[in-house]
Amino acid sequence: MKTRKLTAVLLTFIVAIVIISCNKDKLSTPGVIQFNAISQSSGVKSATIETTAGEINLLGAVVEIKNLQIEENSGNDNGGNNQDGNSDSGKDDGKENGSKESDGGDIVLAGPYVLDITGGTATIDQIEAQPGTYKKVNFDFVATAENSGNSIALSGDYKSNAGYAIPFFLTSNIEANVQLPLVSGITVNTGNTVSVSIVFDVNGWLKGLDFENAATTIDGKIVISKTQNTNLYNAFIQAVSKNIEIE
Repeated sequence: MKTRKLTAVLLTFIVAIVIISCNKDKLSTPGVIQFNAISQSSGVKSATIETTAGEINLLGAVVEIKNLQIEENSGNDNGGNNQDGNSDSGKDDGKENGSKESDGGDIVLAGPYVLDITGGTATIDQIEAQPGTYKKVNFDFVATAENSGNSIALSGDYKSNAGYAIPFFLTSNIEANVQLPLVSGITVNTGNTVSVSIVFDVNGWLKGLDFENAATTIDGKIVISKTQNTNLYNAFIQAVSKNIEIE
């Protein structure tokens, strides 16, 4: 699948850092970085999402990413995107299907990874990392057949203020590079495990959408895509493309 060249976008994500010390017999043992994905900043699925005229009960949330990279001591200057939105890191060298790379500096998990965050959390992968401070996390949204050709797929029920419930399905095949500079950095110590959680802010993506005035299909569903309810789809893409926050 040929990845389209897109201008890089900054997305509404939070990276939360938790350091858990693990006892190791050998002090020379490298540290470990555990990557997770969560759907809300609390790490727990919300019961409802308030919208402009009602509320959503989220029943499905799946995202697909690849080329998850963490850069050592890079700050905001190196390994980022050029003006065309393409990575200059040189790490995407065809290592797909979940392969891992760590050369004592930057770390790359090639993927792709289909992440079901419906229940609030999903495990991405883990890799040994040399002690040091890492200053940036990058990854790409990707749409492959593993996720039915979607990089983002959301579903649930929309309940209007009038009290009736309508099933909804939202899909997107957006492919874009995401860069998450970390002001304080992620510090990996010898023999320790660092848990890095990427928060996909599904609440932020959906809460501003006007489901109340959405067109429905013959069988009474709201379908949001590039070709159906395009006004809601465009609003969704704008919500995904907001500035990031780092926690």
